[in-house]
Amino acid sequence: MASTMRPPRAATARKPHREARPSFAVAPMLRRVAGAAIDAAILIAVAGVLASALEGLTSGVTRVRIDAQSGQRTIDASISLPSWLPLLILVALTALYTVPLMAIWGRTLGGVIVGIRCVRADTGTPPGWSPSTRRWAVLYGVAGLLSFVPVIGPFAWLVTIVVGLSPMWDGARHMRGYADYLGDDVVVMARTGPSPQR
Repeated sequence: MASTMRPPRAATARKPHREARPSFAVAPMLRRVAGAAIDAAILIAVAGVLASALEGLTSGVTRVRIDAQSGQRTIDASISLPSWLPLLILVALTALYTVPLMAIWGRTLGGVIVGIRCVRADTGTPPGWSPSTRRWAVLYGVAGLLSFVPVIGPFAWLVTIVVGLSPMWDGARHMRGYADYLGDDVVVMARTGPSPQR
């Protein structure tokens, strides 16, 4: 069941009247996980298709070496793509997919399907470019960089898992994780949206 929260107001000079503040029906964790799983499936599928297409383009390319002294030609096997290229494609796709959608609409396709969206905690509007980029950096960017580091690379995805599940141990009980606090946003139910509370 979704809970309701009022975001804390920034410290400002007192005004003669109280301004309306948005209240939110906070999205439950199960919906967030389901939306993230849908997004992950989409991204992995697209990255796989792109990697296969690039592999197909290079499979017919061969390398011919000619010995300078004897003039003998040696034909090497087809040029193969680096093993790290599919991973690089996946990391780049996460940025191209999540940042614009979150910045403009506050939701990815996974969020649309499960009925949640991300809004600014102070105004209830879509997060914008800077917060969305910070969210991506914490959720995917750090893990993407770590994945290229020897030894720890295969475990880098655990960073995304920990950040993604961090709303579960939010001390303020607003279901806000590390990415939410860094982006100063909150994930809410899409159909309810913010409503002014006086």
